Formats: sequence, C-alpha cells, structure tokens
Amino acid sequence: MTTIGKSNKTLIWDWPLRAFHWLLVLSLAGSWITAEAGLEWAQTHRLLGYFTLGLILFRIIWGALGPRHSRFTESITGPTSLWKSLSELLERSPSSYPGHSPIGGWASLALIALVGIQATSGLFISDDIFNSGPYNSVVGKDLASTLGWLHHTNFDILLIAVSAHVLVMAWYRLRKNQDLVLPMITGFKSTSSEHEIPGPKSLLAFFIILTVGVLVFLMVELAPEPEYFF
Repeated sequence: MTTIGKSNKTLIWDWPLRAFHWLLVLSLAGSWITAEAGLEWAQTHRLLGYFTLGLILFRIIWGALGPRHSRFTESITGPTSLWKSLSELLERSPSSYPGHSPIGGWASLALIALVGIQATSGLFISDDIFNSGPYNSVVGKDLASTLGWLHHTNFDILLIAVSAHVLVMAWYRLRKNQDLVLPMITGFKSTSSEHEIPGPKSLLAFFIILTVGVLVFLMVELAPEPEYFF
C-alpha cells in the first residue's frame, strides 16, 4: 500500500461539508444577534431559522450519501473506540484519524441534534404579542409554551456545546500542535493518500441542496396562517 509523506496534503473534507460547517457558524451567530436585537429583527431571525433547518436537513442526507469522511458511519463508533479516542485526547501526539475521531464524530452528531432541536422548536413558538412560528397554530398553548421553554433553554445548552467545541480546537492546536481549523477551510490534511476522497460529489450536493430548499420553502408556504395577539 502506497502512502505519502506527512508534508504532503490529502483531500479529506469535501466542499459541501466545509460549506455546511461555515454557513452553520454564520447562521448561528446571526440567529443569536437577531434574537438579542429586538422585535424589529424577528423576521430576520425567523428566516435564519428556516435557513438553519435547511442546513441540518442537508447535513443529515449528506451524512448518508456524501464522501466517506462526511458519513456518520465513518466516525460514529462503539464505546471501545470512543473510550480510546477520549484517552488519546490527553496525549500530546496529533490525532491519527484522517477524518473525525470517534469523540469528534459523536460531538458533531450532538451539535447537529442540538441545532436541529433549536430550529424545529422555533416553528411552533409564539411571543404572544407580535410573532409566531408558522406552525404555532397547530399546537395547543401549553405545548407551545413548553416548546418556547425548550427553544430558549436548548440555546443555552447549544452555547455551552459550541464553547466546548472551540476549546477542543484550541486544545488540539496548543497541546497537540495540530490545526483542525485550516483543513476545514481548505479540505486538505497531512495524512496517508489511502484516505483521500475521490471527489466532492458536486452534482449530488447541488441536487440535495435544491431538494432541501424546495422542501423548506413548501414547509413555510403551506403552513397554516399564524395567529397574532394584539
């Protein structure tokens, strides 16, 4: 089996995955800012929520159909591998995994779940004054209140999870002398050529993006008329 030197670069992260990652960062930042900015930004906040939901739907599909390192089956492993990955986290040596480590895979899945809960719960909530999610009228007031609590509480949990993610990135850079950020920008890592992906599956990515866009659009357009309280 032929390998390449560590100084050479191997394509690991496809552009659709990288685009998802950075668009999600921007979307979450925008959602946070517009949530704190006041009622005049409520519509923008809602649109960002729809966009975020589309990103999550894309990532779920891409996790099943994308290149090998984008697939959940590549990094979602059992407890033995997870424990080994946790142990290696404390070592100074760089990660030996070409894509996500088991702990990284599970952490990514947890973040996707938290963001999915955030975007989905927002569809059903209301501030009981001016703004309602498109599906607020299909749930009772008590359930809408519970989902509102979930929406706000889950965001606090999401902030903790994102902060932990950033700290782990810093830990890898300072403790292991391994940059995990640049590969998520360029797609290339210093690893064996046997791990290289053959291509980003661009046509498939564009088809999924179009399909998800249509689904989210129809979800919003076909929603019942929201109730407003004055």
